[in-house]
Amino acid sequence: MHQGKKRSGAGRPRAAELQERAETLLQAAEQALTELGYERATLTLIAQRASVSKKTIYAKYGGKPGLLRAVLDRIADRHMAADLRLLDRDDPVEGLYEWARMIMRSTRTKAAHAVTAISMREGLRFPEFRDAMGEARTARQQAPLRAYLERLQERGLIRAIDCEEVASMFLWLLSQDMVDAVSAGTAEPLTDEQADAKALRVAELIARGLMPVADNARPRPG
Repeated sequence: MHQGKKRSGAGRPRAAELQERAETLLQAAEQALTELGYERATLTLIAQRASVSKKTIYAKYGGKPGLLRAVLDRIADRHMAADLRLLDRDDPVEGLYEWARMIMRSTRTKAAHAVTAISMREGLRFPEFRDAMGEARTARQQAPLRAYLERLQERGLIRAIDCEEVASMFLWLLSQDMVDAVSAGTAEPLTDEQADAKALRVAELIARGLMPVADNARPRPG
């Protein structure tokens, strides 16, 4: 009886191959976006660079906005801790300082600067881009930071506050240097020392407003 050999690559792709293809697609989409901007980074171009069909992109992401959101999530996750609960500290100054350092590392990347510049140039014409940036920021940074503040509140370590509003203000303060630099066309990242110093200033500023009056003189972390 003739027994045929299995051909290499026959059948469904393995999980590792699927993961590699997905990573290749997101990498190609990120490069196209940061190099060309939202309008010029077309699905046709991205599909060509990733060696996939547009049909594959639509099947996985539903179209350009869905792919964009996946790319922005990928950028936002860069330098973020795998388990954000590891950043929990009972001292709000220390905890917010760890959060601030991590977020500053994330926002100092070239990709983060590039998408901020694209939002400024194209956000009004393509509101889906600005909306996707806001959704990624909320899901990847603001929501987990709010959850940390809520845990502090549950432990009685900070006073009653609107945790969502405070988390939003915290992120806004951390992002202003990058936004100002991009607006001026001088998107030079802060040095490590400058970034850590700013992280500490913002952490102290926010934490002191959260503590009971008797705790406002608490020393800052060394």
